[in-house]
Amino acid sequence: MLETINGFAVVPGFFFVTTLLFVVVSLVFVNRSKHLRRKLSDTLEALTIKNKELEELRIANQNILSPFIPETSKSIIVSLDQTGKITDVNDYALEIFGYKKDEMVGHDAFGTIFPIPDKQDTLQANIISRIFSNPKLYVEHETENMKKSGERFWISWTNRVMYDDNGIPTEVRSVGFDITKRKRLEEELRYLATVDPLTGVLNRQALLETGARELKRAQRYKRQLSVLVMKLNYFHGVDDNTGFSDEIIQQTVAICRKTTRDSDYIGRVGDVEFAIILPETPPENASILAERLKEKIQEKNLKDTNRFFVTATFGVSGKSGSSDTIDSLLLKALNALQTADKSSRQQWGGKTEIKKGS
Repeated sequence: MLETINGFAVVPGFFFVTTLLFVVVSLVFVNRSKHLRRKLSDTLEALTIKNKELEELRIANQNILSPFIPETSKSIIVSLDQTGKITDVNDYALEIFGYKKDEMVGHDAFGTIFPIPDKQDTLQANIISRIFSNPKLYVEHETENMKKSGERFWISWTNRVMYDDNGIPTEVRSVGFDITKRKRLEEELRYLATVDPLTGVLNRQALLETGARELKRAQRYKRQLSVLVMKLNYFHGVDDNTGFSDEIIQQTVAICRKTTRDSDYIGRVGDVEFAIILPETPPENASILAERLKEKIQEKNLKDTNRFFVTATFGVSGKSGSSDTIDSLLLKALNALQTADKSSRQQWGGKTEIKKGS
């Protein structure tokens, strides 16, 4: 039953308290809802910023993987960990190497994309650890690579070492281009620059460079080294101005190749003059080699137009001290050859002579 005060109805105490409590709770929920909406808005804004940062990081990582690469070019991208295992590759790398992804990722790079190096080739065997230990030195390098079929080809790599938050290197990401055509061209140019085109032996400049290197090694380790010089001559009484055919010169060089060791270096130093650098060889053994060459040439019985025989004259010199140079050794051998050449012309039959230079 309602009570009235001054004409107004008064709600009993219980209902009044209930209504007041409902109003208070409603106000609390409204304020809480506003707080949650504001927090949700801040979270969405933070997520938007974070997504933008992640997108920028993704683009930056792409730039790290492919520095200076035009969009239209094809590049090989390979990632390796410190143990040399492949951690990731792009589709073009799979196409070039001829593998499926699971045949590359997780496998050792050596034996998969790199040939297994010889034990003596420590540089290639330790190339991964070298890149991690000195990244600046190996920003760019070239390697011989291997396809699944076993075909060898060359790649020029640009490397970037990646680090974790603690600054510890985790992997190297490498971008490569096939440079096989360029390498083959370089080899052809190097061959033309160092090899006599007619005979296939070293030309004069290449022989001098090789001889200087071998002489320094012999002087450093106190080893023997000799130089043998050979000149082709016609049979006694024949005018040397007639000239030698290419076939005779090639046949003579073939005899030299079969008679010398793999460690010896043969070079053409004149029209019909040849020099042989003989590492680990005293002058006495060089003279024995000259005798053997003389016998081989006479056995071959080289002829030109079936009219006259070809003979050879030799000069030998050997390393005697630290003051020797490859030029001085060649000069001694040439002087000895000239002496032997004059002596042979005074003898009937063009007998081959061998002289030692002093």
